[in-house]
This record gives sequence, C-alpha cells and structure tokens, in this order.
Amino acid sequence: MRRSLAAVLAADVAGYSELLGKDTEGTLTALRKLRSEVFRPTVASRRGRVVKNMGDGWIVLFSAASDAATCALQIQDLLSKEIDPAHPSMQLRLGLHVGDVVEEEEDVFGDGVNIAARLEEIAAPGSIVISDAVFGSLDGTLRPSFDDAGEHDLKNISKPVRVWTRGSLPGHQASAHSGSQRPQIVVSPIETSDPRDEVKELSDALTGDLMTYLGATHWLSVAPRETGRKAYVLTGRIRASGPRLRLEIKYSSPSGTELWSTKIDGNLDEAFDWQDETAEALVSQVMTATFDRERRQLDKMAVVDMTANQCELRGQIAIDRLDPDAFEAALMYSSAAIEKDPTLPHPFALALVAYLSATVMGFDTISRKYGASVPGWCKAAMPIAENHSLLRLALGVTTYSQHREPPILRAVVENALRQSSSDFVTLALSGWAYIWIGDHDEAIDCLQKAYLLGGKSPWALSIRGGLAMAFLQAGQDEEAVKMAQEGINLSVGYTTLYRILAAAHAQLGQDEKASQAVATALRLQPDDSMLAIQARNVFALEGSANRYISGLRKAGMREEA
Repeated sequence: MRRSLAAVLAADVAGYSELLGKDTEGTLTALRKLRSEVFRPTVASRRGRVVKNMGDGWIVLFSAASDAATCALQIQDLLSKEIDPAHPSMQLRLGLHVGDVVEEEEDVFGDGVNIAARLEEIAAPGSIVISDAVFGSLDGTLRPSFDDAGEHDLKNISKPVRVWTRGSLPGHQASAHSGSQRPQIVVSPIETSDPRDEVKELSDALTGDLMTYLGATHWLSVAPRETGRKAYVLTGRIRASGPRLRLEIKYSSPSGTELWSTKIDGNLDEAFDWQDETAEALVSQVMTATFDRERRQLDKMAVVDMTANQCELRGQIAIDRLDPDAFEAALMYSSAAIEKDPTLPHPFALALVAYLSATVMGFDTISRKYGASVPGWCKAAMPIAENHSLLRLALGVTTYSQHREPPILRAVVENALRQSSSDFVTLALSGWAYIWIGDHDEAIDCLQKAYLLGGKSPWALSIRGGLAMAFLQAGQDEEAVKMAQEGINLSVGYTTLYRILAAAHAQLGQDEKASQAVATALRLQPDDSMLAIQARNVFALEGSANRYISGLRKAGMREEA
C-alpha cells in the first residue's frame, strides 16, 4: 500500500455508451486515436502517471497541481481544434483535485480520487472542473483560465466543494473553436519498437511536448494526424540499445519535400533532461524552417494577390527584429489584411500592438504615418473583439496607453489569460501590460511561460525584452543583464535592450558598463533623451519606484536631446 498527496485528474469520454451503440467500430477506432495521439502524449509531457484505466476513462496522478491543470487545458484545447460538425470528435469531461491518494495493487482510492471523480461527473463535455484546493495552487498565468462556479454538493462527499471551471457545467454548451486556416503542422506520435515502458513513456512525453510548444501560437495549427489539408509533417522514431537513445526525426513541407532530418543521441539515465533539451531543439528547428519557408513563399507574392490570412502571417513573421523596418512591414501587411477582410480579429491585434510598440520605442516616423488609422481600427475591432481574447487585450493596452487606468488594464489581462493561458503571444503582451501597471512578479510569470512556449518564435525578441524589463523593475538586476544580453545576441538593433542594460548596470554600480550601454543606445537613436523616454512610455510607477527610469538617470542618459 502506498499513500501520498497528489493532484488527481479524472477523465471520462462523454456519451461513450451512446457512441458505441451508434457505431461500435468507429467509436473504438476514435478512442484508440484519442488515447495514443492526444491523451497519452499530453499526460506524459506533464510528468503524469496513469494509475487506472477504465477503457473510456482514466485516473492520472501528478506531483504538482500546475502540471495537472496545464495537462487538462492542453488536452481540451487539442480536442477542440479537431471539432468538425460533419465528423464530431470525442469529447472529454475532466475533473481535478488535490488530496490523499492510496495505491494498492491495481486499484487507487482516497479523497483525492473520490472528489476528482465527482468533479468530472458535473463537468460538461469539453470542459474542466477543478476544486478550490487546485485553484489555490496555481500561478498567475493559470488562475485566469478558470471561472468561479461557487460551492457545489457532490455525491457522497460530506461537505460542499467550491469549484472553478474552464468551459461550462451541465446546461451550458461548452465553446468550440472554429477550424484554423493557418499553416498546419501534423506531429505524428514518436514511434519506438523498444518494449520497455520507460522508452514508450519517453516517446509519448516527447510527442506531447512538441504538440504543446508548437501549438502555443494562433498562426500555426497543430494536429496529431493528417486532416485532409496540406500540412507540414513531423515524424520521428526512438531507437534504444541499453541506456543509449537515438531519435531519428524528419520534417517535410506540405508538398512532401523533406525540409530537414536529424539524429539526436541521448542516454536513458538522463531521460528528463534529454527530453527537455531535445524538444526545445526540435521546436527551434521546426519554427525556423516553417517561418522561413512561409516567408519565402509569401515574398514571391504581391500584396494584392495575398489573402487576408497570408498578409497577417507575413506581418507576424516581420516582427522578429523589432527595428523600424520590422514595424513598418508589420503595419503595412496588417493594414492590408484589414482592408481585405475586416472581420478577422488577428490583423487588428497585430496592427494595434505593432503601432503601440513602435510608439513606445520612439520610432516617430512610423507613429506619425499610422497614428491616424488607430481610432478607425479600434472602432472597427470592437464588434468582433467580444469572443477574441488577444484582440480584447490589444484594445485594452491601446486604451491604457491613452487613459492610464491600471485597474481596467489588469482586468483585461486577467480575462485574456483566462481564455488563452497557453498562447505565447497573449502571454508576452500580458507580461508587458503587467510591467506597465507595476505588477512585476505577475509579469515575470507570464513572460517566463511565454519564453518556454515561444522562445524560438518571431516573438522571441519581444519576450526577452519583456523579461529583461520585468527583472530590472523587480530588482533582479543580474537576471536583467543576462536576459538583455541574450536578446542582443538575437538582434543588435533592438534599442530598448541597451537602455535596460544601462539601467541594470547602473543599479548594480557598474558605471563603466552602464555608460557604454547608454552610448550604444544613443548611437542607435541619436535624438533620444530622458524627456523623450518618459513622454512616450506608459509606466504607472514613477520616481525611484521605476527602476528603469531611475537607472537610466544613474547611467548618464541625458535629460534633453
């Protein structure tokens, strides 16, 4: 008998018996695919352990509530992306609780299991219900994903349990996502012929990591299998001999052309570290190859011949440098996308974020060129923003830049994170918003998660700049220097990083390094000054509480140009 405190995830296929009655063979096939392509890899990627398999349901244990909640969110997000009215996929009900668990032979029981199972029973298909104990263990990026549903009496549980939901309880239809028109990547399950459970689990975990990291963006669609659309395809196989591992991986374009292939060796004794390092390396290669190919394909086309989606994608790819040319391209393409299809939310979000970023960074030529368009974009975006968290966030940040009301922006950010806690663009923009209103710990939480999910994307530079600024404002000056330098290694033209570097060195008493960073910043933006920096920035904190501004003064940034 083994007793422990664990986060327990209870999962059940909604309407399984009815599905079996209508189509036994099709239902069993769908269940096998759900289990092998979605459930098992995602659980493994979050270090979960399936302790009970009931055929159409599972009990999974996690050592951390955050891992269990993230796993549940990712499972439902993957399943929701597959919804097709003509061929509806299986839906799961998920319940999650933290409590005592007892494992004995082939069974598992205890309060943790009982309450998780009861929470799963009250969940609607496609939704997640968690207990207050789980909610209290989550960080600032995960908490907004769940809504307070009050106290509920659960069957055979003596006291009412306060619950939080993602989705709906019975009587309310859970929301569904429309199919993506973005470039699609099929991540085929990593195969292995090795009979050992630890190798099979490693294969599943690596598959889950790849789907998680690649799927955490709105401009790429990730699926566990081909859906009939032309797609990029990532396939892999793990071979093992004793403790030695070799991953053979191949990535192909939608036309079937092999873009690259590689072999990565490892050791089973260091499986966790190898899994993390391998997933990060592969995601970096996949994103680089995908965006490079998409950029090449789109650059062959005139803007007039592009669809609105293609214009917006090209604009997103353009912001990988954060210099004036990058913002000019992002605004030009997003403006074109808006003109082609004013019902799409993402082009509005890109246009507003690119304009605000260029303004805050002091690129006055761009601000003057597009400033007159901003009120019209905001007006046109309002009607379509209700069901689109990133656009609501972009509108909220734009409004804050004009009226400086931190409580309102904080509420907008929390709502955006509630809807899109794994979208690294939402996380990055939320992190910057938290910096502006002075919530630096929350900013670090958001940006560190964005770094993990989107550190190899076109937003990589913005994420690093945000983390450097958040570390500086939170008093973690050495971390700020390290992150700013990491960003400079990606692009020497991102002036904000040199200003952060100057302020952090000054706060550390490293006057010579601070002076050198100021000189570089002024070489990139010769007309800059403290007066200009303060005028264009949107910080809520002033005086010594704003360590960026006070640090720049210590570093010797001139007061006026």
